[in-house]
Amino acid sequence: MTCNVRYFFCACLFVGVGALSCSRVAMAQEPTPSDREEITAMLQAWEEAWNRHDMRAFASLFHEDGVWVLWTGQIWAGRKVIEEGYAEVHRTVFRNSIQRERLEELTFVGPDAAVVRFCSTLTGDERAPEKLIRSRKILIVTRRDNGWKIGWGQNTRFADTAPDSPVCSASQ
Repeated sequence: MTCNVRYFFCACLFVGVGALSCSRVAMAQEPTPSDREEITAMLQAWEEAWNRHDMRAFASLFHEDGVWVLWTGQIWAGRKVIEEGYAEVHRTVFRNSIQRERLEELTFVGPDAAVVRFCSTLTGDERAPEKLIRSRKILIVTRRDNGWKIGWGQNTRFADTAPDSPVCSASQ
């Protein structure tokens, strides 16, 4: 019987420590208000860098190994490639562009990862100067040693016939 009591005690201790560890992990996954603020500030910094045509500041929002998928399907991998690619189009077709961003969703998927979905309106594209270009962007942002940055993102342009969400229509 002593062996069974010892086994029972060890099993209870093991389960208790495991439960305590799991609850601490679960608590650690709760985003803090500062996490949410830092990520939403990234969206403001995105808009400001775009409108200043400062592609170095724009690219600094990405991790060094960040990936951006353009609306055309082209993939830019790495912060340097993202900076160079956007610098080129900001010297040409986007040189007079203004972009406005509106957060639609920010969902934390772990303690160091979140999905950001936002709508964007762009004016001043040299290829269609009078046209309002609408798009939706999705970012995967992760926290590493240097804080929250974009790990992966994609831009999808709206078809002219696509309806806006209430958040997107407020940005026009």
